[in-house]
Amino acid sequence: MTTPLVSVVIPVHNAMPYLLRGIESLLEQSLGKERVEIIAVDDGSTDGSGEALDRFAAAEPDCVRVVHQEASGTPSVPRNRGIELARGRYVFFLDADDYLGVEALERMVEMAEEHESDVVLGKLVGVAGRGVARSMFTRDQPRADLYSSRVYWNLTCLKLFRREMLERHGLRFRTDRRLIEDLLFTIQAYYHARNISVVGEYGCYYVVLRDDGGNLTSGGMQTPEHFQQSEGSHVSLLVDLVGNLVPEGPKRDFLMMRHWNVEGLNEMRRLLHDADPEARLRRFEDFRRLVRRWYTPGAAARLAPLRQLQYQLVLDDRPDDLMRMLEHSGDLEFHGSDDRVYLTVPGDEDGVGPEREARVDLTGSLDVRHWLKGVELTGTALRIEGTGRIAPVPSDLIRLRLEAVHSGTGAVRAVDLEHDDGHFTAVFGLEALLKPRGRRGSWRFEIVAGIGGTERRAPFGSRLGGALHGKQQPRAKARTRRRELALGFTEPGDQLMLDVERRFTAGRLVGAALRRAGLRRTAPHREGITAVRVPVQFPREEVAGGEAPRG
Repeated sequence: MTTPLVSVVIPVHNAMPYLLRGIESLLEQSLGKERVEIIAVDDGSTDGSGEALDRFAAAEPDCVRVVHQEASGTPSVPRNRGIELARGRYVFFLDADDYLGVEALERMVEMAEEHESDVVLGKLVGVAGRGVARSMFTRDQPRADLYSSRVYWNLTCLKLFRREMLERHGLRFRTDRRLIEDLLFTIQAYYHARNISVVGEYGCYYVVLRDDGGNLTSGGMQTPEHFQQSEGSHVSLLVDLVGNLVPEGPKRDFLMMRHWNVEGLNEMRRLLHDADPEARLRRFEDFRRLVRRWYTPGAAARLAPLRQLQYQLVLDDRPDDLMRMLEHSGDLEFHGSDDRVYLTVPGDEDGVGPEREARVDLTGSLDVRHWLKGVELTGTALRIEGTGRIAPVPSDLIRLRLEAVHSGTGAVRAVDLEHDDGHFTAVFGLEALLKPRGRRGSWRFEIVAGIGGTERRAPFGSRLGGALHGKQQPRAKARTRRRELALGFTEPGDQLMLDVERRFTAGRLVGAALRRAGLRRTAPHREGITAVRVPVQFPREEVAGGEAPRG
């Protein structure tokens, strides 16, 4: 018997008929059956899974090995048994409900061999509505840094591991755990790995949602009574592991951020469902001790403001306010004070709360978000439709302003905006934009969003959400003069700009000019968008001071 390259370990408990497709997908691997060892551990199945495995082993004796044992109640025991039996250079864990793409093992092994990877993530694909992690699989990553990439947001054990690394560090699954046992295992493997790689451009692992809801992680395995007493707090086990494994500093903060965002939030939500007030208080105190030990300013800075406030309430020993926040997210208040913006719980902003106010300073994290929905340029006005918000402040608390800034003089024309959830229409009179007279140049548009005494601004127009329309203004009466305007975007930057009386060379022009509208058409830009140049006419009496704009 040849030595296999990959040992695939499958914990099996009542997995029919899904098990059949999983085994077949392994026998069809492009890597070749002679290089794959399938170790299926039947963990007390009663639905015929064990007999089906025996048939595969009889048909493929050089490839399939089957072990039968009493039900353990956790996938950890059969997985550990598989590791002990494995002979391959690599170990891959496959759940009995799932299956692999035909090139999965070949691609992952090639990645590991070429880049000396100890862990390789293969792209996950959800089947039958099963949700899967996606953010770490946007591309192939030969070297994915644990402390800056998204790989840490995928902590399942459904990966390729170098067996020598597992043995060198004695990595095994905890057998007293029925849940998160794979997270605890993978965290340690990530930490010890010389290199982590990602196969993100090929669907490697197909995660199946079973019709009967019997996936291993969803309750498919039996639950012996001793697990009821030993599960404990998920967040405590994970945070303690990372805290004791990784030295204090930015690297630990990066990993902890994931656990405060996911398991920490889940722990807070569990408090809502604890009907026993005394038990809830005990659980809160245990969680508070954990937060006080491991929650650092560095980790907090990586969290969203709302999450920061929740942890501040935990630290301040305010379980009632925390419960209210979790039940009613509307029980939050944003306050602008001088040049600062704060997120608070009701009462604190007036000094009614405890001596230490639970509030988060949002000033440094305010983010202006905006997009252009459409523009209409006529002979007398420029109409701009768009949306502006300042995250994370609710739209009804902010004020918006759109400014046109002249490139030659610095002159500003501003329109205060009435808006509905950030949606607005701004109208600039062209007579105002055709001044100052005698200075050619362009107007560049900026959006300003503010709360209290704090304002944020950003170049406006970088996202085009709708068509750019030009309309012909009826010819004015006698004694008029003409000016030519060009509407477009700066390049680079994609900032909306209006060019006055000069060749539009600073940016690309956009628009939906139609010949029947009387507008001149230039060479098309990408996606069929064309330029708009509008001849603008004004009667003398419409111009301030009785003078027509200079032509």
